[in-house]
Amino acid sequence: MIEKVRDAFRALPDGRKQSNARLYEMEDAALSAFAVFFSQSPSFLDSQVRMQKQLGRNNASSLFGVHEIPCDNQIRNLLDPVPPETVYPVMAEIGDALYQQGYLAGFRSLNDTLLIALDGTDFFSSEKISCAGCSETRLKNDRVLYRHLAVTPVLVAPG
Repeated sequence: MIEKVRDAFRALPDGRKQSNARLYEMEDAALSAFAVFFSQSPSFLDSQVRMQKQLGRNNASSLFGVHEIPCDNQIRNLLDPVPPETVYPVMAEIGDALYQQGYLAGFRSLNDTLLIALDGTDFFSSEKISCAGCSETRLKNDRVLYRHLAVTPVLVAPG
């Protein structure tokens, strides 16, 4: 599964100009963002750096094959321009495989259904800065709030 994700991330479009000063590959940025979901730390980079110092290795490298872990801001800079539909095929393929191989059976609940909890988050908002991908909210004072929002579905089950 991780190899499928790595292959998809390796093919992500990179909008940066060619330069010898590139420290991070798109693949490493995307894998680092993906790996956050497997961490119990509020700061992925910090937890991996501490793990590297204490154990001589870190999960980002050993589990996901990340060569250089970018900071949160660098991950955003690299991945924000990538259209979400770019990664949909690999996520759908993984979801289908989990379903077909029975890994989701333990999540079945009422009437043999899968329960999904939805949560929304605002991860950027500004009245001055915007881009073509921003949502716009008209405020009571007639000003516009530009926002980036995310809805995060999570499969849940009792127990």
